[in-house]
Amino acid sequence: MSKVLIVEDNATVLNLYRNALRGAGFTVHAAADGAAGLAAVSAFEPDAVLLDLVLPSMDGLTLLRRLRAEPRHAALPVVVFSNAYTAEKLNEVWKAGATQVPAKASTTPRHVIDAVRSAIAARTPEA
Repeated sequence: MSKVLIVEDNATVLNLYRNALRGAGFTVHAAADGAAGLAAVSAFEPDAVLLDLVLPSMDGLTLLRRLRAEPRHAALPVVVFSNAYTAEKLNEVWKAGATQVPAKASTTPRHVIDAVRSAIAARTPEA
């Protein structure tokens, strides 16, 4: 069973996607801010991260950059999921190493599940 870490400070959004991912067969762990998310990646060792950009203590972009700076997390699939998109911010997110970047406002739980599955499948070698 694949493991997903959700880093999201909005409890309603967190619960919606945690329940959807669990219902789809994922083991899910959550962190409510960037610093806790960074610690959780090492402790939980997820197969993918669903990451909001606007977070307390450490924003999602900083968290993504710190993950990519660590060799053991350099290829970890990170689906950046936020409404904080300007053209400049979107460029920064891709440059920092996002795997996928769906927009919260126009994405359903099914889209998120599919994005996480495809990000994990792209990283996992065929058996």
